[in-house]
Amino acid sequence: MAAGAAERTRVPKTDRIPTGTQAIFFDAGGTLFRPFPSVGHYYSEVAGRHGCKVGAEEVEAAFRRVWSEHDGIGDLRSHSDEKIEKEFWRRIVTAVFKDFKGLRAFDPFFDELHDLFAEPGVWKLYPEVEEVLQALKEKKFILGMVSNWDSRLLKLCEGLGIDRYFDFKVISAVFGAAKPNPRIFEEALKKANVPAGSVVHVGDSLEDDVRGAHLAGIKAVWLDRSGRHKTLSKDHQDFVTVIKDLRGLLGE
Repeated sequence: MAAGAAERTRVPKTDRIPTGTQAIFFDAGGTLFRPFPSVGHYYSEVAGRHGCKVGAEEVEAAFRRVWSEHDGIGDLRSHSDEKIEKEFWRRIVTAVFKDFKGLRAFDPFFDELHDLFAEPGVWKLYPEVEEVLQALKEKKFILGMVSNWDSRLLKLCEGLGIDRYFDFKVISAVFGAAKPNPRIFEEALKKANVPAGSVVHVGDSLEDDVRGAHLAGIKAVWLDRSGRHKTLSKDHQDFVTVIKDLRGLLGE
């Protein structure tokens, strides 16, 4: 991590769920669920059915590069609809496959791929998710979802069985602002009807989740499933509250 980026994520270290917390906001992808086994697996599999033979790891690397270049779904910063969202994904997939040959026709391939990622079966909850959400719900916390995603997130949450835990969702492509812009967090605060100081936000991105929440005056917990906090300087580690999985919110 560049020193400047680390500097921007400095927030006072606190208890994971401080006394007085009324609401807990969650990121979605990488926090609650992930594509399983991987984005590359499905891109490779669908491409193969349409004439393009490319390995899962190769296409996964291309996707990650393109995703970073496009600032992820942060490119969908204005209000969108299904047509705009699909066109966004068309640009992403076109860029991913620009150097891979063999597709018989792009449109049928893309349509199948786009529809596939709207299906809950492509995604998998992390093992502890339902247990933790249920425990927090029983403790009477207001639970919100604040995610950089398109409108298909609503169907995914229903299909994955976690819709019932959340009091509301603020989705970047629907709302019109993406994390780390504090506007998306401010909208979540309005929906929760609580002050920023009584909220904890949990997510896996230092930039989008930790810094974004901090800009909105919200305490943040960094969900670091892969041990990335070890790459931070000791000084920065001391200023970021870190958990390795969501059970850490329960003190486990």
